[in-house]
Amino acid sequence: MAKLKVSSVHRFVEAFSGEKVWIGVDVHKLSFSVALLRPDSAVKDWTCPADATALTRLVMSLPVEVGAVCYESGPTGFELARSLEAEGVTVVVAAPSRIPRPITATNKTDSLDCRKLAELAASGLIRPIAIPSVEAEAFRALERRRHQLTDSLRRAKQRIRSLLLYLGAQEPADLDHWSKAAILTLHQVELPSGAKETLESLLDELEYFACAQRKVDQRLRISIREQDEARRIAAMRSVPGVGEVVATTFAAEVYRPERFNRSEEVTAYLGLAPVMRQSGGSKGKATLRPVGQKRLRSLLIEAAWVWKQRDEWAREFYNRIYSRHGVAQKAIAALARKLAALLWKLSLPVTQS
Repeated sequence: MAKLKVSSVHRFVEAFSGEKVWIGVDVHKLSFSVALLRPDSAVKDWTCPADATALTRLVMSLPVEVGAVCYESGPTGFELARSLEAEGVTVVVAAPSRIPRPITATNKTDSLDCRKLAELAASGLIRPIAIPSVEAEAFRALERRRHQLTDSLRRAKQRIRSLLLYLGAQEPADLDHWSKAAILTLHQVELPSGAKETLESLLDELEYFACAQRKVDQRLRISIREQDEARRIAAMRSVPGVGEVVATTFAAEVYRPERFNRSEEVTAYLGLAPVMRQSGGSKGKATLRPVGQKRLRSLLIEAAWVWKQRDEWAREFYNRIYSRHGVAQKAIAALARKLAALLWKLSLPVTQS
């Protein structure tokens, strides 16, 4: 792929002044691979440093109308999209799982990837994902950090129990709840030199993650007030089984809930909508597609079990689905879909509900 020469890009489109062109970008950490698609289907591609401001300046300098700039979402975030949108350029940020792919294996290069993105954007075959605001993205990052610490805590606890099992040491009676008394007892467990230091190190690790999680929880509560999310979260917590963690995660992941028109769109976004597979005269089979917000989907499933226990309507709905299929997983997934739809409606702005 050629390096960027601004004058050559201008010459490439100067005969099409006033017409629409489409731009595909294969975004990397250090470089952008860019393809410009003209109305006559000719394509010019080049590579340039990963500088969102510089690329935006180039796009704005073109003597043509830019139909859209398209790139895949990924670890580089939304800096390029925000830079372009600030100048009024239409941006299509595509989810990689929703981009049409060839059935058989074909060549794959940066040049081909950005060309394909430009062609798909021009044909309207890519549905863009929502671009969060800087504030919403920061709130979501803090919420996701909370879950990372939860996972780290779980792993630290598992390492401690594995060490005790391996060494044949007796677990404290109330270790299942990891109370302060149980942790104090762990500090007093008699072990050989080396093993004792290993246990102490693991307990230090456990305390570090617990302390870090408490700090993040405190910061999350402050962010909830700063982001004006208190009303949404309080409304969602009115549902039996929905606690602070579930409501906060839903608020962070389902930002700008008014962008969804129907509850079915929300459940599809969360990976809770069943996908039908049927061919010929065979009976169709519906399964959950393993995409979407995996963490939030898991939390909604757990919350649905509690909802079933505490709410009569939820229990009746679960029993009805269970009696029809005889599979508890299907019944609870259906109840989790209902819960997701309910939380979405409760989280809508007052003027939208």
